[in-house]
Amino acid sequence: MKNLRTLCLSLLLTLSLPAFSLDLDSLTESIDQIIYESLPEGTDIALMVYDLTNDTTIYAYREKVMCRPASVEKVVTSVAALSSLGAEYKFRTNLKMQGTIGADSVLNGNLYLVGGLDPSLNEYELRSLVSDLKNAGIKRINGTVYADVSIMDSTYWASGWCWDDAPSSFQPYISPLMVHQGYVGIEVKPTSKGKAPDVNIFPANKYIKVINKAITQDNTLGPLTITRNWMQNDNTIIIEGNCKKRQSTDLSVVGSADFTFALFRQYLDEAGISYGKCGWGTCPVMASDISEVSHGLPAIIKEALKESNNLFAEAMFLQTGRIQQPVGVSFKSASKYLQNFVSRKFGMYSASYNIVDGCGLSVYDMCSPQFMVDMLSLIYRDNELFPILYRSLPISGVDGTLKTRLNSKTTLNKVHAKTGSVTGSCTLAGYIRTADGRDLAFCIMNEGAVKMAPSRKIQDQICTILCELGL
Repeated sequence: MKNLRTLCLSLLLTLSLPAFSLDLDSLTESIDQIIYESLPEGTDIALMVYDLTNDTTIYAYREKVMCRPASVEKVVTSVAALSSLGAEYKFRTNLKMQGTIGADSVLNGNLYLVGGLDPSLNEYELRSLVSDLKNAGIKRINGTVYADVSIMDSTYWASGWCWDDAPSSFQPYISPLMVHQGYVGIEVKPTSKGKAPDVNIFPANKYIKVINKAITQDNTLGPLTITRNWMQNDNTIIIEGNCKKRQSTDLSVVGSADFTFALFRQYLDEAGISYGKCGWGTCPVMASDISEVSHGLPAIIKEALKESNNLFAEAMFLQTGRIQQPVGVSFKSASKYLQNFVSRKFGMYSASYNIVDGCGLSVYDMCSPQFMVDMLSLIYRDNELFPILYRSLPISGVDGTLKTRLNSKTTLNKVHAKTGSVTGSCTLAGYIRTADGRDLAFCIMNEGAVKMAPSRKIQDQICTILCELGL
């Protein structure tokens, strides 16, 4: 059966491809052999390789089969964001006021912290907004301090996200105001034997509560655990067990906007700026600017692709959706807009893909290798936008999620590609520079991959063969 399968592969490729040089014939045989010999039992593979230099497909196997893309979907999100928002687009967090500043340094009116879905907002920038408020001569606010999160609805996860990933920092509770990427870092350090360990939270705050039941060097206790009461959507950090050495972890914060607003008010208190009331409200259009923190789209794309940051991809996804729905955007409306945009801009219709979120966490995300290669090929032709995407992709043996992969002399710095890993799916898609200087777009999708290592090995073997073309 295996010999028949290999023969069918070779015949299919021979019939569908024009005549090539000997090294391309060899390519077909080599990739066929990898699939035949190395594909783990119970798994499958779909892939496509396109020669961008010569404008032709050089290898395809099950290229129209719909697979779960995992984090490779971040490439689609990045291409859509670049194409629709533009390379100059900025993600902004604003501090605005309505009213007048009296001679006694009192703002007779309201203050607004306006969220703009900026995934890069950090605690130092939040402090800088408070500093700018103080520098504007305001020491007291007679009105109300408002947080404005009106650009997004209250749905914090996309459809198809797994509820039991809730405490993980890679699945934050998304909102327009998200300091520290929607998570806190917890560090637990041993003290004297029999005593409670020290606990530090980053960023330091008065919002997160800690229950510390751990004991230093008590072997009658089980291993140290650091978690929160996530099944009840509670932010209380619970630490238990035997603390033998320093341990740390990151946990998502339920209600990231609440946390950010609480931290902002804490910084107001520390700066000596008093206020009467606080609450949630929409900033009036005619409100005056006090300060702004912003981050450009290229920097957001780089973090989303190189480090596979889910939050950064979702921020792009939702910002893109705001083109059609500026206020109250949701994952559902952003999904509808992005699919319509891809169809209109690139002529790709939803029969070949299903986009539910921006990062690939949803179990409902589906696309084919051909769809991915088509997206990569289309952006390759854009002289303005392509360099931004290309520089943002992980580079083989150099950085990002490919830092420790494909680092041989043949492949080092030759593969710019996005990785994807969720239970049951292992993917890789991007660009390859061959030994004879050709540019290739490729996508490899391994389905049924419970363990990632065997699938990554196959992907690396195929990429190595492609890099060697022309040697």
